[in-house]
Amino acid sequence: MTLAVFFPFLIAALAAWLGPRLGRRTGYVAAAAFLPALLLIPELLRMPGAVPALEVTRWVPTLDLNLAFRGDGFSLLFAALIGVIGTLASLYSVAYLSERERFGRFYSYLLCFGGSMLGLVLTDNLVALFGFWEMTSVTSFLLIGLWHTRSAARDGAVKAFLVSALGGLALLAAVALIALGGGSTSLSGLDVGALRESAYFTPALLLTLLAAFTKSAQLPFHLWLPTAMEAPTPVSAFLHSATMVKAGVVLVAKFGLIFGGAALWSGIIVPVGLATLVWGAWLALRQTDLKALLAYSTVSQLGLLMSLYGLADAEGRFAATAHLLNHAAFKAALFFVVGIIDHETGTREIPLLGGLRRALPVTFAAALLAAMSMAGLPPLGGFISKELFYEAMLHQGPLFLAVAVAGSALTFAYSFRLLRVFLGTPRAPAGAEPHEAPPGLTLPAAGLALTALVFGVLPGTAEALTRTAQSALNFGDYDGYLSLWHGVTPALLATLLTWALGAVLVWQARGMRALGRRLTPRVNANTVYYGLTQTVNVFSSWLIARTQGLPLPDQLRIMLAAAALMAGYAVWRAPQVFYPIGTLPLGVLPVAALLIAGAVGVLLSRGRLTAVIVTGLTGFGSAAAFLAFRAPDLALTQLLVEAVTVILFLLAFRYLPGVRDLPRTRGRYVFDVAIAGLAGVGITLLVLSSVRFLAPPISPYYLEYSYKGGGGKNVVNVLLVDFRGFDTLGEITVVGMVALAVLSLVRLGKPGRPRRTPDDTADLPARRRP
Repeated sequence: MTLAVFFPFLIAALAAWLGPRLGRRTGYVAAAAFLPALLLIPELLRMPGAVPALEVTRWVPTLDLNLAFRGDGFSLLFAALIGVIGTLASLYSVAYLSERERFGRFYSYLLCFGGSMLGLVLTDNLVALFGFWEMTSVTSFLLIGLWHTRSAARDGAVKAFLVSALGGLALLAAVALIALGGGSTSLSGLDVGALRESAYFTPALLLTLLAAFTKSAQLPFHLWLPTAMEAPTPVSAFLHSATMVKAGVVLVAKFGLIFGGAALWSGIIVPVGLATLVWGAWLALRQTDLKALLAYSTVSQLGLLMSLYGLADAEGRFAATAHLLNHAAFKAALFFVVGIIDHETGTREIPLLGGLRRALPVTFAAALLAAMSMAGLPPLGGFISKELFYEAMLHQGPLFLAVAVAGSALTFAYSFRLLRVFLGTPRAPAGAEPHEAPPGLTLPAAGLALTALVFGVLPGTAEALTRTAQSALNFGDYDGYLSLWHGVTPALLATLLTWALGAVLVWQARGMRALGRRLTPRVNANTVYYGLTQTVNVFSSWLIARTQGLPLPDQLRIMLAAAALMAGYAVWRAPQVFYPIGTLPLGVLPVAALLIAGAVGVLLSRGRLTAVIVTGLTGFGSAAAFLAFRAPDLALTQLLVEAVTVILFLLAFRYLPGVRDLPRTRGRYVFDVAIAGLAGVGITLLVLSSVRFLAPPISPYYLEYSYKGGGGKNVVNVLLVDFRGFDTLGEITVVGMVALAVLSLVRLGKPGRPRRTPDDTADLPARRRP
């Protein structure tokens, strides 16, 4: 499992190098990246009887932070789906993408995305779960915005990232609360009973739902998914069928074992899921772009999955897992079909297309099977899982079943609308001569469509795969089974009603479109999103114009006033207790006098050069204070920083143009002194009020373990090198960057390399001089 997760990342680095050399053939290498994930299938087939495998790579054991991957039935089932769809998408892209594509970048993004999803479904560590979750957001942003010269691609990428990032922040907080309440960062090691009894339970539940809803495009966060269709079609097939959009479903399925006992869990998820089912299907029916239709249908189907997993019982989990398989098969097949239509005709607009069954017979057959499965028609797998959906909703009450029937009738109608491009009189844009696509495009679509047919004709295959997850999702005691014929049941009657309503919707398609136009609300999720982003842009522009354009003294006054206000508020809200700081040695008094003299000297100085030199007095005084308190390392650091700062100021003054003197009246002068004094008093009081120990001091620990643990007799040295080695490394990096900046400034006045155009370099030194 560890190899399955990280192998795509390794191949991604290789693909970036191979892309410019192999071109589209890099796709074959990319397909091989999912081979370790496919090798998990034999382990999956041994489920549910086999014991879940656990692979742990220790990282920071003291923080319980490890790379742990757990191969239970559900995780392996999803990993296998990612492997299969990822392989097919990579192979499909070889024939789909044009020669002008940047293959190195495309396949690197695609493989990093696939590796992130594999890590997300297989990890057993909450911290790693959040890390992989965020990686899917970043990589999907790169994939959606791959064709970044198009404004729609940029808009879709930003929208998807903003909504996903909102959910990512919620998941970070949820993970922290779950780990605190459950006593572990390991999913399998959580004390679920303690978490349910803790005060963190309800906030963690709500934050988890927010994360899941944003990722899986549930109402009202569904706005990002249709615009994500700006990604290339192989990416859309991968993203919509087996990966990112189902990450929220995976979260609800796994965390349902933790939160499922709470009425709040089902009370929120099921209504939201059913509402998303109906609204997404209604919006899909109104689309004229084939890819947009499929995108909204994904929103609708994700609502169906959410409502089933949200029931948090054995029946719902069994039905949801069965539909998860069917949805992956028919949705990926349909995206591949739409890619073929676009490839052959140059358009995806339904009104411009018709009668394609004659020119694309194999594609039509694949589309027919996949669309019938999506519509819930026999003998396809979608029909069986829809029956399970009806049974589960029937047990919740008539209202739930009615909503389910309404959503499924709309699904029936938009499935038929998709097939309209193959029916009727042949029609295509001018100049297009559609003909059957090459095998590289048709075989992946046909294979997945046949899989949807096998799941229906041989339901035992789908049931065997579904049952592999029964131990992981706790539905082993559910005695239901998959079959095309269960007799005349309420679910079958609901299905007949669905077909009748769907047929009416198809028959009255023109009237439904007119009704849709009349019912279009003026305010929707997109208008709210663009309103918010525009408000933020206007406010930020106004704030920048009002602050960054001010003279430097005014900016300093604002910062000092803010510091004074914050420090004063903190002191006012904190307990008014100032702890003694001990007796100061007499040797510190000259140092204090130096510091005060430096501060007063800055106030009285008339020129900026004098002010800089006097400011240096405070810095060197601070170094002397560190030395007096037996901190020679800090004193040395302060001396170096102060010297560098003075040099930087002097160099800046040397090369910057002259600064005009701003007039300062006596009143402004008193005002500045008052602000500076208030800021100084406020910060001093804040520091004094903070000098109290909320926990035992840590200094005895360092004194004890510097020699025993670090092997050094100098505590400061051991601290710098062993206890806080990464901090020291960061500080060294900062010092190195400062040194480079100083070097650049020193070399600023020296002549550089001559430019190619002598006329341009003739007056360059003169322009640089102030």
